[in-house]
Amino acid sequence: MTEPVLVDMFATGFQRTTIHRLGDGTFLWTRGAGLDRPTPLTAPSAAARSHVASLARPGLLTLSLPTVSGNGLRYAVPGSTTAAKVLWSEPSPADSVRLAGAMRSVGKVLRLLHSHPAPPGSATGGPVGPARLAAWMDGGHGPRAAARMHGLLRDGVGATRWAAVRDWCRDLARPGPDATLLHGAPSTGSLVLPAGPARHSADEEGLTDGGAPPPTAGALLIGEELALGPAGFDLGWMLGELLELRMTAVHRLVPRPILSELPKALLAGYGVPVDPIVAGRAATLRMLTHAHDFASYVGWHPELELYARTAIRYIDTDGLAALDGGV
Repeated sequence: MTEPVLVDMFATGFQRTTIHRLGDGTFLWTRGAGLDRPTPLTAPSAAARSHVASLARPGLLTLSLPTVSGNGLRYAVPGSTTAAKVLWSEPSPADSVRLAGAMRSVGKVLRLLHSHPAPPGSATGGPVGPARLAAWMDGGHGPRAAARMHGLLRDGVGATRWAAVRDWCRDLARPGPDATLLHGAPSTGSLVLPAGPARHSADEEGLTDGGAPPPTAGALLIGEELALGPAGFDLGWMLGELLELRMTAVHRLVPRPILSELPKALLAGYGVPVDPIVAGRAATLRMLTHAHDFASYVGWHPELELYARTAIRYIDTDGLAALDGGV
């Protein structure tokens, strides 16, 4: 039997990841808690596993569920490169088409997840991201630059906006009566692109009416943060990450047209409207949560000052400005 080959490893104080290539071409991702993470990673319940697995569709992005491996979680996926890694480089035109196809497929599988009622026991609470942000807002404590970022953000947005964001955290972290099963934290860092040449259909490029399924577009890791809440949360969480990337690109004076195309691809794949207030608030919370996470689990970076300046616009518009494609 061929021994697994280590192809990548990276870590923050929040999470550590190793990636091995197996002899059959599959890649094994192992995720574990970082040294400063207050809680371990948890595997999805049996009910959730069965439900998510039932949503598999030929040709669509795979919702990849983990198995328990020691103190971590292990995923078997068709690639070792995430959309995040490609976006942080300089995507080629072919990369941009590939990313748009994958993001459209993310929209499709999130729609499937949200459209099929989950059995009892699939998840027990609301998304953990807003809850983590709220705890930090209330206490201001944490490793590395957590306290510094807390003071900068609180002073930058002011008491009224701070209280509004805290209320958004409470509302989105508490499942309502019409809550659906959520991915909980969809991100470009969990969107694994397939190894080898990209294949694209006319549907992925928006050239048909959507009748034919696109080819396999990779995998979206799922299961660590399954939650209950409004469908717009998942869309907003991903849109917030893309907003963040646009914000830093503008700051660096590096034009990145793909960052304005990916939100359109995500929403086109999803195919139906979502509550814009929920999505906009979730997008804003995603941006602020990442500011906390970076300061706490990586350390200080001068670009963190952008968050305090730009957050004002999103808070003042009840999150809607986070959805307009600008910064």
